[in-house]
Amino acid sequence: MVRCFLTLSLSLIMFFSAFDVSAQEEVEISSEHQAAREQSQALNSRVGTILQRLAAPEAQHFLTVYANYAIVSTVKAVRDDVANAVGQCGENNPQMKRDLDSRYEQWRTTVETGLKEADANINNLIIAQGYIPVSEMKAIFSEVDAVRSVNSSRFEKTPVTSSEACEFMMSKMNETEQNMTHMLSITLKSFSNLLQKTQQ
Repeated sequence: MVRCFLTLSLSLIMFFSAFDVSAQEEVEISSEHQAAREQSQALNSRVGTILQRLAAPEAQHFLTVYANYAIVSTVKAVRDDVANAVGQCGENNPQMKRDLDSRYEQWRTTVETGLKEADANINNLIIAQGYIPVSEMKAIFSEVDAVRSVNSSRFEKTPVTSSEACEFMMSKMNETEQNMTHMLSITLKSFSNLLQKTQQ
């Protein structure tokens, strides 16, 4: 299930399709790809070292926290990309700005509600454990954010702001809202399942 969490969290970045993603120069991509790979390997090594010293229930708890944070981190990144695209669409298409802002506000409210619940559950999971210092857990979270950011920066994401592209973006907001809400619901279910196991 943890592998599923991580796969889904990585695929979530593809949900928002109103971006024209252009590749960097081949040499730059190679260099950035190497840096991203090294950073990912360092994170995986750190996680592996932690798991080696944990008993099975602790390892399951840690991986649940880790996977849930990866999902939340990705959702927040997509949220920021959507906000940027909506803002630029509104600037370049004043006749659409009111509808765009209205639909985005509904979208943002729904996603933010799920994010608040997910963040609260992650914090509760951290508080409930005693096998790793909170400061170390937060350092790992920072590494997760850094790896995601490096992977994302390998591509130049330029919102397409023609009226057609912005209309398409708005038409996809129901889908992206549902997708991200579903992703966040996975973190809530995993928290509930883990809580039940600890109470047995």
